[in-house]
Amino acid sequence: MMAEDEDWLAIGFKCKAITALLPYAMERERDGQPEMFDTFLQAVRASKNRDFTWHRIGVYASRMPREVSSRAIVLVLPHIRWSQLTDRRDLIQRWALAASEVPYSEEIGQCVVNTLLQIASQRELLSHIPADAWSWLTKRPSLPPICRGRDVGTRPHVVRAVRALKDIEILKSYFLLIWSAWNYFSSNSFGDTSSHQLPPPPTFYFPDIRLNPSVSNSSDRESSRRPRSTRDGR
Repeated sequence: MMAEDEDWLAIGFKCKAITALLPYAMERERDGQPEMFDTFLQAVRASKNRDFTWHRIGVYASRMPREVSSRAIVLVLPHIRWSQLTDRRDLIQRWALAASEVPYSEEIGQCVVNTLLQIASQRELLSHIPADAWSWLTKRPSLPPICRGRDVGTRPHVVRAVRALKDIEILKSYFLLIWSAWNYFSSNSFGDTSSHQLPPPPTFYFPDIRLNPSVSNSSDRESSRRPRSTRDGR
């Protein structure tokens, strides 16, 4: 209904109603009845104003009960704004533990990497990301074009942090995941490699290109046809 509705006010009311069901849906999911939680996620994906929905569960998500399942934690956290959360350090540890426990799927991989990049975008939280969490980048799940983690994950300090890991597979996977027409990398992201003890990029030398290659090619052919002169003039 939300995917087809053109009334933004009506969509907002539906988002509020659906959001109110989240705590109960997560409780049911914990008890082995994931149908309501799955329906909630489907409704959010159909919403044209997804941020509007998740903005209202940010406080709840940052204080989720300990009994919440690992799957629910992984699927919910990428859709909230980490800059507006409380108790973020404790939540990072819960998220990392949940990611290690839930069975892998493409959707799980997308959510974990999305959340990882959002956490990393908060400079004060970088040191609280477990080292093993960065290895999720090597799974290379396909991030959607419009993705908050993709947007904020290109900040200069995030790029430098990934480079500082000194793991070529993680660095390569990171760029393959977020490099697209929807992202912009600041020039500051690639400077000061010495601070991370990384080798400078190789220098490439290209030959001069003449303005009229056809003329130069024809003159070269003419000169190749001429007999070579010898030292005695013959």
